[in-house]
Amino acid sequence: MIRLLPILMAAALMAGPAHAEWKPNGPIKFWIGFGAGGGTDTQARTLAGELENLKGWRIIPENKAGGGGSVMAAQLKNAPTDGQTVGLAINTTFDFATLKNDNLSIDDFTYITMTAGSQTGILARADSGWKTLEDMAAAAKSGTKIVWSNWGDLVQAGSELVAEKLGIQVNHLRMKGGKATLNALVAKDANVAWGGGVQRGLVAAGEVVILASAEDKPLVQAPNGKTLKQYGIDHYLGFQFLLAGPKGMDPAARDAIIEAIHEVLSNPESKTRQFISKQYPPEPVLLAGDALTARLKANHEANKKLLKQ
Repeated sequence: MIRLLPILMAAALMAGPAHAEWKPNGPIKFWIGFGAGGGTDTQARTLAGELENLKGWRIIPENKAGGGGSVMAAQLKNAPTDGQTVGLAINTTFDFATLKNDNLSIDDFTYITMTAGSQTGILARADSGWKTLEDMAAAAKSGTKIVWSNWGDLVQAGSELVAEKLGIQVNHLRMKGGKATLNALVAKDANVAWGGGVQRGLVAAGEVVILASAEDKPLVQAPNGKTLKQYGIDHYLGFQFLLAGPKGMDPAARDAIIEAIHEVLSNPESKTRQFISKQYPPEPVLLAGDALTARLKANHEANKKLLKQ
């Protein structure tokens, strides 16, 4: 995952002339693709408040949960292009969910900026006694039924990749969002779960363990753990948070929003930056504009291949 915040910020701001003159003609609708109380919601509402303080813009956050962000995206697609309606979701809302949705295309949106990456990994309860995927596989081969909670089609496909590699069978439990996915593990409705960062507190408390990282390196809380790539699974299953607008969005609005968000997230005193750095370490991810669009389209092609496997 790209983590070069200063370089990415500079590249984004050099991509075109500054548009400091742009100002919204009214409130900015800031749609949130997931439900209240989760990491996306907390991040969005904190960022909205800081943008208001920085720019004097009026920003109205609103949750539009469902379909891994697709409910929000379907409405965003048809929103006005004046820059006064934007949505925060994750990359898979655009580069994966669109593969299975006849009403949405990756080309239906203007991609503004990433804000954060994830700490995606495979989790188990500490009382399972499992420390690694090998332990989980040994239990499965000894007769333990594996129930794996997840929040969406991409990580569920990832579960199947892992199961195939380990030579085991798994049962899937679909939840609504990362928090609910983790709650299913804690409540013992599942004995394995995906986590994207919300697991931080339970891992620190010793209640949940990380079996493997789905990022390109070990997770911060399990620095000596293995990655899925080390198991021979090359597909990246982590995610990034990003802000998008409808296709054809006013470039001046897009650039002004990029500049404002990057200013907030580059400030060490920013509450949004501090939240991201704690929940999704080590720091914000600010890939923006055309570079972000290219990254999403590359992911889109890789996900097409995954679905054919």
